[in-house]
Amino acid sequence: MTWHSETVEVGGVKLGVRRHGDGKPLVILYGDQLDTQVPPFDDSMAERFRAVVPSLPGVNRSELPDWIEDMEDLAFLGLDLLEVLDAGPVDVIGHGFGGWVAAEMAVRSQQHIRRLALIDSVGVKISGPTVRDVQDVYVYTFQEVAELAWHDPGAARALKWPGMEGVVDEELLTLLRNRQSVLKFGWRPFMYDPKLLRRLARVRVPAHVFWGGSDRVVSPDYGRALQQAIPGAGFTAIPGAGHYPQWEQPEALAKAVTEFLEK
Repeated sequence: MTWHSETVEVGGVKLGVRRHGDGKPLVILYGDQLDTQVPPFDDSMAERFRAVVPSLPGVNRSELPDWIEDMEDLAFLGLDLLEVLDAGPVDVIGHGFGGWVAAEMAVRSQQHIRRLALIDSVGVKISGPTVRDVQDVYVYTFQEVAELAWHDPGAARALKWPGMEGVVDEELLTLLRNRQSVLKFGWRPFMYDPKLLRRLARVRVPAHVFWGGSDRVVSPDYGRALQQAIPGAGFTAIPGAGHYPQWEQPEALAKAVTEFLEK
């Protein structure tokens, strides 16, 4: 499946975007993944929807101007992007760090959001200050990440990662830049906003949380707590998947997300 790549200017920031498909519009937000690697889940969604997948500021081909300093800036830029699309309310899907951005967008304004789907997202604190809710995969080796993030560690090579054999030169530099950009917004505190859990009560659009049943980066219990903080939200576990169900179980995830979006 061929995706079209382009640059979209939002609030004076040039964002790299890939698009494919027809039908109802939806926006998929990821964190530091390479835009040259398209998850099979995205291909499945583009068969039924008009999928728009932007890279966050500082990730892949997207600019990161100095004035974008924190998660709030990312959230408002994301809302501006929805307005630029001029497609009416759109479905917003976010995975991991991208799910955090999507949630921060939704607690601020739902004018341009029709439905919200969060997949193995970070962004909230559910335990005490001395308990780690989100594993810091950035300090682990590739093999350690494979054990934490995948139901089948042997499948981890589907997603390129610094330290993998063959990831060199431009790909390696892009991955490291992507990681640096994400950590700029999610380092202190690590991968959560102390205020977000309470603010999720402001979400009024239909929402659903999808979680890899074997996720050991962010546990299913964390996902349940996220779901319970959003009024009326549902929860679906994806068997045979870890932190990246869009890679390990793309068809099952696409089926579950599509059923939610088409209710």
